[in-house]
Amino acid sequence: MNFDDWTADAATGTATHTSGFSLRIEGNPRDPSEVYPGKFPEGMSFVNQARLLRAGLEFLAKTSRDNNSYIIPKPELKSAAAREREALAKQFAERPDKPQRSVLSLKKSSS
Repeated sequence: MNFDDWTADAATGTATHTSGFSLRIEGNPRDPSEVYPGKFPEGMSFVNQARLLRAGLEFLAKTSRDNNSYIIPKPELKSAAAREREALAKQFAERPDKPQRSVLSLKKSSS
């Protein structure tokens, strides 16, 4: 198996090997903050899996250095609807006309 036969997309932070294995990274390709490996080819030994993963990471780092794309932004994990719901909840939680309620305390009084 040729461990150096990769194609990369630096814009998305993905690399695909001719065997079908792919990986995706987040952060700087030379020092990624997260690595998401895909499914390894059937019957591949653990040693060769590690070698294939390392070769893919090195290829992504080299490709990004050649294309001058060093930082890959982390994708937004929250949907737009979830962000809208959070903003609405925050709006109601931080109202200036919110009534003041007495605070319960478990501390014993000194009297």
